[in-house]
Amino acid sequence: MDQRQLQAFITVAEERHFGRAAERLNLASSPLGRLIRALEDEVGTPLLSRTTRRVDLTAAGAAFLPQAQAILDQLGSAAQLARRAAQGETGRVRLGYMGAAQAALLPRLWRALRAAHPDVQLEVSELCTPDQRQALLAGELDAGLMALPVWHDELRARPLARIPLLAALPREHPLATRPSLTLRALAQEEWLTCTPYATTLPPEQVQALCMAFGLVPRTRAVGGSEHAVVARVAAGVGVTLVPQTLVNPQQEGVTFIPLDDQVTLDVGLVTRADHRNPALTALLGAAALTFPQPAALLRAGAPA
Repeated sequence: MDQRQLQAFITVAEERHFGRAAERLNLASSPLGRLIRALEDEVGTPLLSRTTRRVDLTAAGAAFLPQAQAILDQLGSAAQLARRAAQGETGRVRLGYMGAAQAALLPRLWRALRAAHPDVQLEVSELCTPDQRQALLAGELDAGLMALPVWHDELRARPLARIPLLAALPREHPLATRPSLTLRALAQEEWLTCTPYATTLPPEQVQALCMAFGLVPRTRAVGGSEHAVVARVAAGVGVTLVPQTLVNPQQEGVTFIPLDDQVTLDVGLVTRADHRNPALTALLGAAALTFPQPAALLRAGAPA
């Protein structure tokens, strides 16, 4: 049985007259009669009893009618849901985010998405930039909030915000008492950076940052969380840069010092260039409304 047969039967059952039903369906009586007979043949029993003046439901037809109406309603709902999914009004988006984006960017983006597209579900995972990049390329994520720049021909980035960076030095370091520092003052230090399991700046971002100021830093990759990196700073192993959104003033043995160079961690929303998830359009639209152009985030939980 098909949708036309069900609609024909329901209309005749409502009108109790073939002529009026045919008029409602914009059909001639003969095609309407063929649809009904084909449906009855498939069901295996008469659904309508016909007289010269009236059409009535048989017992089988009365039992079949509410089920036919439910099936037709479900088909309509399914078609509507499919259209909404194709237009990006519903669906699922898998989003990765780096630790620095958790307090300042992710909540604002999520609220904007829920307000504009409440039927788009966001599934989030905390991952550092290298892991997010790999997951995007493997098709395991639809988008990522990650450190910029991201060098890959298959990825596209929309800059969202610039988070101020602070230098993290051992408390006994000769420069730890200064009110502020330049990157050049740290040129001879060993810089601790993340591996794919940490959320401080990945090595390529540190290299790009320092080269912009004419420096060639010595870097050492550290595994673990950002806390593991800062713990090594406290032990005197090296120095690192920490996004202001991740600074913990209570961290023992570490001094966080502002940078005169006004250095920032640029964070963007990164997707595959050839993404095929219509719901991702909703997330990109929410990002455009929430972050019309990159702005400095001065503290965690900056107001939306």
